[in-house]
Amino acid sequence: MKIMPKSTKEEKFRWIKPILDKEISIKDMAKVCPFSERSLKYWLAAFKEYGIEGLENKSRRPKTNPRETPIRIKERIVELRKEKNECALKIQWDLEDKGIGIHFQTIQKIIRREGLTRKYRTRKIKYNYVRIPLKRGELIEIDVKWVPDRIKGQRCYQFTAIDCGSRWRYLQAYNDASNLSAIRFLKELIAIADFEIKAIKTDNGSCFTNRYTGYSKSSDPLNPRLHPFDILCQELDAPHYLIDPGKPQQNSFVERSHRTDQQKFYDQLIFKSFEELKYKLRLWNMYYNDTKHCGLNGLTPNQALGLF
Repeated sequence: MKIMPKSTKEEKFRWIKPILDKEISIKDMAKVCPFSERSLKYWLAAFKEYGIEGLENKSRRPKTNPRETPIRIKERIVELRKEKNECALKIQWDLEDKGIGIHFQTIQKIIRREGLTRKYRTRKIKYNYVRIPLKRGELIEIDVKWVPDRIKGQRCYQFTAIDCGSRWRYLQAYNDASNLSAIRFLKELIAIADFEIKAIKTDNGSCFTNRYTGYSKSSDPLNPRLHPFDILCQELDAPHYLIDPGKPQQNSFVERSHRTDQQKFYDQLIFKSFEELKYKLRLWNMYYNDTKHCGLNGLTPNQALGLF
């Protein structure tokens, strides 16, 4: 009973063994063998020099490439990926600032080869939204994010305002998420922003509106009692828009920035006091406004403000 070869090297050895035993010549074997005479000679030479291991299939990939990315640039790409956890496009912009030209798809291959990408990634459905370019101050999204860890047993909150046109942000930390904190934050935003705020959009939190908490309790349902935040917006002549309940996607800019805050700020720092939180949050706000954004085609929020 004939035993089938279990590997390619056993298959090659089966064809050259009669030649080694001088039972048949190479030319005659080439007539009945599915391989060429040149292959048989190559296998014989490899077997005589390296033995059975010389018949193992070898990669045809070239050992050198004149257009290969230099090793120092590869190391720098890996360093930037581990240090900042940025996408390939942002790494390309960082390298361009240092005079290194490399395509972002090449960077993607390098970080994928180094195992620095997510192993399990769900494919999302992409929709072609029609986005109207906004000018600075045309729409400001405001939201509240609670600080993940308590500081000395007390819960702290981060108020965030982002300009939808330039992605410029203003952050401030408070001990509570009350109406007073929301009003104080809006007044600080107006004082620090060097542009006019024309409209504001928030969620339906109780610190921004009493749409779901106070309207039903009003003595006159047709003229409900306005929230202090709404009254301040009216004094500023800035419309106050509310998103639909349970639809945080409609506050997409500020919600996406909160994810960046969680990954690159709160997950990496520990705060011992409320004053330390406010100080580091201010530094992080300055760093964010000087960071290049894919949505701005490589510009920083401060640079985008200058274009408008």
